[in-house]
Amino acid sequence: MGGISRFLTNFSPFTNLFESILEKIPVKLPIPLEKMVSYVSYPRTGRHLQRYDNRGFRLVVGCIPYRYKKLEEASSNEEEIEVLVISAQNGKGMLFPKGGWENDESMEDAAIRETLEEAGVLGIIECKLGKWSYKSKRQSIFHEGHMFPLLVKKELDPWPEKNIRERKWVTISKAREECPHLWMKEALEELVRRHMQPATDEKVN
Repeated sequence: MGGISRFLTNFSPFTNLFESILEKIPVKLPIPLEKMVSYVSYPRTGRHLQRYDNRGFRLVVGCIPYRYKKLEEASSNEEEIEVLVISAQNGKGMLFPKGGWENDESMEDAAIRETLEEAGVLGIIECKLGKWSYKSKRQSIFHEGHMFPLLVKKELDPWPEKNIRERKWVTISKAREECPHLWMKEALEELVRRHMQPATDEKVN
C-alpha cells in the first residue's frame, strides 16, 4: 500500500534478493515467480486502479497468515495454529494484512501482494474464507472485504512496510482479543472452523 515504492527507493537490490529467496522455497507458490517479483518491481501508489462494486463499495482483499505450532506445544486443534497480525497505521490494535483490489490483478494476486507489502510473508494461498461488508471508521465509506488463509512458508526481513508496522505471531485467542474489527474476527472464526473440522469428523466416525 504505497510502502513498496518507498522500500524500493532505499533498497534497490531488493528485487534480485527477493528472487533468490523465492527460488530456495521448497514448495510451489500459488503464482509464478516472475509475476510475484513484478509486485516488487511495480510500485502501487494511489487508487486510480481501485475496484468498486455496483453499490459503490470499495473492494478490499487480504489474508490471515498462519503457521502450525510444533506438536509438543499444541493442546487442542485450535492451538495447533498461530496467526500473524500487524499493527494498524493509527496505532489502535492489531489486524490482518489487507488493502485495495485493483483492476489489473486477480483477487488472489491482490491478497498476496498486500500481505507481502504489509506483513512481509510469502506462502500458499488457500480457498477464500468469505466476504464481509463494513464501514470504514476512518474514511466513513463502505467496503466489501474478502479474506483468504495464507499458510506461511517464508518471512522476509526487511519488508516494504517494516518502518511503519510491527508484526507478531499470536495464538487464536490473542488475535481475538487484539483485533478491533468484527469482520476480521469472523474471518478468523471461519479459519478456526476449517481446522477444527477434521477432528469433529473423527469423533463422529
